[in-house]
Amino acid sequence: MLSKKNSSADNQQERLETCGWIVGFVDGEGSFLINIFKSPRAKMGWQVFPEFNVSQTKKDISLLRQVKKFFGCGHIYIHRTRIKKEKKWDILYKYCVRARKDLKGKIIPFFEKHPSRSVIKRRDFERFVKVIDLIEKREHLSIFGMRKIAKIVKKMRHRKPFNLLSPSKFLISSETIRRAEYSKSSTRKI
Repeated sequence: MLSKKNSSADNQQERLETCGWIVGFVDGEGSFLINIFKSPRAKMGWQVFPEFNVSQTKKDISLLRQVKKFFGCGHIYIHRTRIKKEKKWDILYKYCVRARKDLKGKIIPFFEKHPSRSVIKRRDFERFVKVIDLIEKREHLSIFGMRKIAKIVKKMRHRKPFNLLSPSKFLISSETIRRAEYSKSSTRKI
């Protein structure tokens, strides 16, 4: 019969192995993303959308379920992408955490305690944390805060090239420039 001490040590070792597995899995298949897109409901007309995700094919969806169970938050979605050369759809499954309370309370503390071994992924994580901190400080509600966020996001590595709603488009959009000029002129001391 195992003593409680041995059982506790075994559980601790198993948890460390699980943590290492999750870090490696995310290094290979995960992303810390910040998307910026137009939204008529947002005060600035733009919304900042942080997301942590991990992708897999259907045959390995059980791995995503393990990650979801470990963190105790998030959802698993079907994600379809069009393969242009083959003119068919590629189906992936994504484990996503989008709720800010879960990102701040579970995902960020985990990866601060168990950092990525990939330099690029670690830098993306650090930028991800900076943006979430700016959102927490409500800086995304000003044009200057949005520009600061967009500049951080522009440095993050995305698997796909930026699309029309990318941070770089936010930085150069005429609407953004107009609002920034208006903000500068309305806050000047006379």
